[in-house]
Amino acid sequence: MKNVRLIFLFLAVISTLVLSGSRELTAQERISNISYKIKVKLDDKNKMLYGKEDITWYNRTNDEVQDIWFHLYYNAFKNEKSTMIEESKSDIMRGIRVKEGKWGWIDILKIKLADGRDLKPTMEFITKDKPEHPGDETVMRVCFPDAIKPSEEVHIQLEFQSKIPRTIARSGYYQDSYFIAQWFPKPGVYEEGKGWNCHEYHYSSEFYADFADFRVDITVPEDFVIGASGKQINAAPNEAEKTVTYTYQENNIHDFAWTADPYFIKVERDFIADKEVSQKEYEEVAGILQLPFEDVKLNDVKMILLIEPQHKGQIDRHFNALKAAIKYYGIWYGPYPYETVTMVDPPFRTRSGGMEYPTLFTAGTSILTSKDVLSPEGVIIHEFGHGYWYGMCANNEFEEAWLDEGINTYSTGKTVAWAYGPGTLPMAFNGIPLSWFLKLPIYYDYELDRAAAINVVELDPITTYSWHFINGASYGGNVYMRASTCLNTLERLVGQDVMFRILRTFQMRFRYKHPHTKDFTDVVNEVTERDLTWFFKELFFDTLDFDYGVSSLTSKKMKKYVRGIFETNGNKEEYTKQKIYELEEKNKAPEQKNVYITKVKTRRFGEAKVKGDVALKLKIIFDNDSEEICYWNGQERWKEFTFEKPAKAKYAQIDPDNIWLIDSNIVNNSIKRKPSRIGIWKLTSKLLFWTQNCFQMISGLS
Repeated sequence: MKNVRLIFLFLAVISTLVLSGSRELTAQERISNISYKIKVKLDDKNKMLYGKEDITWYNRTNDEVQDIWFHLYYNAFKNEKSTMIEESKSDIMRGIRVKEGKWGWIDILKIKLADGRDLKPTMEFITKDKPEHPGDETVMRVCFPDAIKPSEEVHIQLEFQSKIPRTIARSGYYQDSYFIAQWFPKPGVYEEGKGWNCHEYHYSSEFYADFADFRVDITVPEDFVIGASGKQINAAPNEAEKTVTYTYQENNIHDFAWTADPYFIKVERDFIADKEVSQKEYEEVAGILQLPFEDVKLNDVKMILLIEPQHKGQIDRHFNALKAAIKYYGIWYGPYPYETVTMVDPPFRTRSGGMEYPTLFTAGTSILTSKDVLSPEGVIIHEFGHGYWYGMCANNEFEEAWLDEGINTYSTGKTVAWAYGPGTLPMAFNGIPLSWFLKLPIYYDYELDRAAAINVVELDPITTYSWHFINGASYGGNVYMRASTCLNTLERLVGQDVMFRILRTFQMRFRYKHPHTKDFTDVVNEVTERDLTWFFKELFFDTLDFDYGVSSLTSKKMKKYVRGIFETNGNKEEYTKQKIYELEEKNKAPEQKNVYITKVKTRRFGEAKVKGDVALKLKIIFDNDSEEICYWNGQERWKEFTFEKPAKAKYAQIDPDNIWLIDSNIVNNSIKRKPSRIGIWKLTSKLLFWTQNCFQMISGLS
């Protein structure tokens, strides 16, 4: 745990005391802003949750806080007036359609201060997001009798009951399988000078919450196997009620989810850092990141897998993928600081696959798999990775989703490539992988990301609020694939080693904090020692198409003489073809070589421009295998480059190093010289002339 303490020291001078428990910390010293003590009981028969929740909220701002806002996410599944369901109606293919009797909801039965003063009379539902959905009940507000002053804390006690929905938005149940997420009343984030950031539960959005310390008691029927965020510290059976109460605890996380299923197979293995990472790898990474050797060493981690019986043959695949994720995210972006990580093979038809929560995530697989298709490997690495970019570097996913989804999609692609190389396209027929029978194309993640990215550029900026995208395709295409493609472009622009340092700096500087896009761009400028703000303005904050290309290439023999009338010794003289031929023969030098004038015209087809110290590279290859390299600042709509060479040009290419992955049309990036067609036209004209004469002669004979 020595390395964990070093990381925490980097973030907060004495934050390690939170973990050691040597003394109670003041509000200013805490990483966590909230403390939760929750007791929840699952009623399997009636699909209900009954909970009690004690919350301590610390005011770490300079504001006097008059109220507190809560997320009540389960009310998104209450009726068709909810923001989520109303927004989903525009999604014809995947919109939410709740069957009768399968709704979900949450009721606050009691809410009071620890001294007994009742807050429930002040309770009201808030709908502040635009466009308005006045029937939504996913945000609740209560007022304090007295304002909470800076550095003070408030203790709140509440009781709630919830109807678990038939799985919606990857939370709920199917038969006796449960995935319980966004289930407890959770305060929003108080932002100094602005108030509570507490958005409604939108169809295309995820979450935002303060870091907290959790202690959660979960009571389930005795035959259920469960998994949850954090570390299990106790299990207390109740023989009379035929239940077991499991206690989980974790500090410095901002959410808590759990799952229960009587059929789970629970398997535990250890990630032992010294076995997974060699001394040489540590030394190489330390050199690239420009960090001391000790700073890149990883911690051992307890890996827990909950897997369905029909998938037990894939246990090794699951653990190997998780090991790769812990290793590569750890050495490049910073050691994983928690003692445990739980991956869940989601129960059949719970529709809870591919989702992330602190120290717990769901994967997803099928009964029939192929060794060539990187599934479930890809989803395991991706969902674990969210523990870094959503879990520890905790951006506001409502407002700046790309800081998690985009960075993690980029990071996933890098990790999958390091660990496995390219994968085969995941194509199947009736659940049978086609790669069993056919040699399917292989690909890297960045290639598929680009294919999606270039088709959504003009729909919305990457930085759009999650629920303001024109549709779900634009949301996914922009915050995942387009953001990832832009980050891959940035890597090619600044270099892979520098990109590692950018992401490492961003992760460790904002670990256990709430960074914004500006924080990321500031880190980019700092680490690169360049002003690349324009890169984000052009490619993230706007809908500008990036498309540079080469529109024409010609190579013509340089002529010393040309036809026409010229003044010679005061007399007008006509230069005919015959005269030019005679002059050229007369003045021909021994072994004289021809000289060709090559002209290359580059174009800016799109609206996005390179700026700052960046210029576009242009490469021209000639028939004698010589080449010319030149650069264009790309500001004009077009620019012509001229060369005099003893050979004709073979082809010209802009961006020959393929830096600009976000370029929407790489087909026009290069052009070959077209051979002259003068001889063909002459032959065609003669053929046409004789054909016409033949027809005239035949018609005359008739």
